[in-house]
Amino acid sequence: MLCQNCNKEQATCHYKEIVNGETHEAHLCASCASQLGYTSIFNWSPVVDFGFGLDNLLSHMASSDFARLRPSQVCPLCGSTSEDIARTGRVGCAICYETFSNVLNHFITRIHGNTSHSGRIPAGAGGKIRLRRKLDSLRADLRRAVENEEFERAAVLRDEIKKLEEEMKDE
Repeated sequence: MLCQNCNKEQATCHYKEIVNGETHEAHLCASCASQLGYTSIFNWSPVVDFGFGLDNLLSHMASSDFARLRPSQVCPLCGSTSEDIARTGRVGCAICYETFSNVLNHFITRIHGNTSHSGRIPAGAGGKIRLRRKLDSLRADLRRAVENEEFERAAVLRDEIKKLEEEMKDE
């Protein structure tokens, strides 16, 4: 589709605006979109650069918290520093997650809501994960049963927990 403004270049920017139930669409090339003031929040857009993009969102969120870390903190495996992670928004390797966990866990929780996976489980990897989740659930039920003084139910839950722990050892 050609640009609706200049009718010369291929339209690469598509904008849709709904105001009071009326829909207005614009199909523009990058230069016309920029001249007409259409903007995008994504850094990859050829139209406008807001100074951040999805690729370095973590760096902007983390820069002040990483500044509190000792400047000498370095990952023992890849050599990444806290400044590198704050600047790029990317960790260098898997060991960085352990080395900088005091700050990274805070941001992972802020972004994803939790630091442990709670979504669907792949079919091939489900055995131990399902057992671990079931075990965690039973332990929480046991705590509640003890708090509510439901000791017979607590004994049944205790036995189930022991049985599951044995299954996990066998795998």
